[in-house]
Amino acid sequence: MMENVKLNNFVFMSNYFEPFITCESKYNDITNECELYIINANKHFSNITGVPNSEIINKKFTEICPSTKTSIFDWPLIITHAAMTSDYKIIEQYFDCFDKFLKLFIFGYDNGIFHIIMQDITDKKQLNRIMLEKNRQIEYLLEDMRSKNDKDSLTGLYNYQFVLDSLDTSIRNYNEEHIEFSLLLIDFLNFRKINLDYGFKLADKLLEEIAECIMSNTRKIDVSCRYSGDKFLIIYNNVDTDIAKILIDRLKKTLKKTIILFDGSEILFNGSMIDYSGQTKEQLIIELEKNVKKSKLLGPGVIL
Repeated sequence: MMENVKLNNFVFMSNYFEPFITCESKYNDITNECELYIINANKHFSNITGVPNSEIINKKFTEICPSTKTSIFDWPLIITHAAMTSDYKIIEQYFDCFDKFLKLFIFGYDNGIFHIIMQDITDKKQLNRIMLEKNRQIEYLLEDMRSKNDKDSLTGLYNYQFVLDSLDTSIRNYNEEHIEFSLLLIDFLNFRKINLDYGFKLADKLLEEIAECIMSNTRKIDVSCRYSGDKFLIIYNNVDTDIAKILIDRLKKTLKKTIILFDGSEILFNGSMIDYSGQTKEQLIIELEKNVKKSKLLGPGVIL
């Protein structure tokens, strides 16, 4: 017989087939902040967190998921705010603290207590990209190896052709499911002088370091490529403007901190960010290029 648990005027089966938790928001008089506690969880929730259910009940959300403390998003605050302001809220987003793409159904807020049903949709969200890459791998085997390879041989990022195909996928997802995405084009400015002063080998080494920095500061659902020469293009999938700006600002700061030139100076770059709003692929590329040129008139470091 299945055990029924009654909480906050709702009756739920304890063995619900998807991860299910009940949370409570409590005000901390010492920190003057609201803290989120998990007061009930079914057996499937540990599949998301990797923490046994015996160690979950009545613990802070940040204790169960310590990586939320270093996440670029304050998920306990975002979840609590969603519960308080809506009778029923769906959040579908990549959660860096879980390294998963989750769909949260948040509902039933009453005196600080509310419920969350979770769906792990990581595989579903990555399916289009995986299928695209697999199809191109088949082409790679059937056609000329070098011309059909998806990766840039120097940086290990995707090449220009693959990112154009990925852009088609993002546009199709936007039109069919209204999944928002943004584009970032970065143009690094020092390379002509670096090639002249230090030679191509050291310049190539610097490009490799830039690529590593970009890969470590983008998510699994994003697509990064070496656009051409010293230009790099990133597709930020499933983001609105505010989240895209956070991700781009983090990348800018990391590039300036990590990439140090041979004379001790910092790397210089300009760029352009565009939120997709129905343009054709060609219109997006033209707009990005124009905005990069405009950003250079405003001085290094500007991203329009």
